[in-house]
Amino acid sequence: MNTQHLAWNDFQVVLAVARHGSLSKAAEMLGSSHPTLFRRIRDIEVAVGATLFERSRQGYRPTEAAAALLALAEEFEQRLKELDRDSALAAQGRLTLTTTETMVPGIVPPLLAQCRRDLPQVSINLVVEERLANIRQREADIALRAGGEPDGDLIGRVVCNIEVAIYAPRDWPAISDDNLHRQTWITVDDTLAHLASSRWLQSQGLMRRAAVRCSSTLAVARLLETGLGIGILPCYLGDASPHLRRVSPLLTDFRSQLWLLTPRQLRGVPRVSAALECLTAGLREMADLFEGRRAKG
Repeated sequence: MNTQHLAWNDFQVVLAVARHGSLSKAAEMLGSSHPTLFRRIRDIEVAVGATLFERSRQGYRPTEAAAALLALAEEFEQRLKELDRDSALAAQGRLTLTTTETMVPGIVPPLLAQCRRDLPQVSINLVVEERLANIRQREADIALRAGGEPDGDLIGRVVCNIEVAIYAPRDWPAISDDNLHRQTWITVDDTLAHLASSRWLQSQGLMRRAAVRCSSTLAVARLLETGLGIGILPCYLGDASPHLRRVSPLLTDFRSQLWLLTPRQLRGVPRVSAALECLTAGLREMADLFEGRRAKG
């Protein structure tokens, strides 16, 4: 009997019909239909050159010719179960995720809740800090942060863009390009001078209008919420706050990208791969927030 042209789903069909003795029951189990399974059995018999089932009012009964095929199908099925079990065991364990503090208030909690539901066998250690050294030194397995193309031993995937805009307290007077230089600003300090928005504030002379300068973008957001002034924020912080409103178009010159990074040596590690897929799916559901499409009036 020639089985070299059969696929695994062909073996599944033969197994299901042999076990249930009925096309209708086998079709229900496989999520198919009686006519479809009838054609599949006929095509499989043509492919192997043998009659596999005796048809009668009592149902479908395997022939002697089907015995070897069924034994092979059961062996495949058992090996696949063992592979699934081994993969599940390999995906277990502890995983360290590092990200910046701006991601913590609204982004990280629903992400980790989703990962907990999808990957209950993985325990996540969350490290909140700005530097990338921890993942470069293999102190973390995955990094979630804004940035550009990774270098060195890091590999990654872009999830979406990160847009920024100018925000003001919700009851702040009208803002326009003409009066930006008369506003009170809350800005980042020199520790975040590398940010494109920070360089723009400096070039426009707006740093001189700063009532408070912060070493934390999250602190800027919280101070804006108290009514101290206006400032530049990523949209995933500004649009998420009920106390702030966007008072400028998207500042696309300051656009960055949201990356998930991991050390190259961890490529293909089951728990890391599974967590990356879960995080990517969750973050892409939030793409509207990151890309500034949830602005409130």
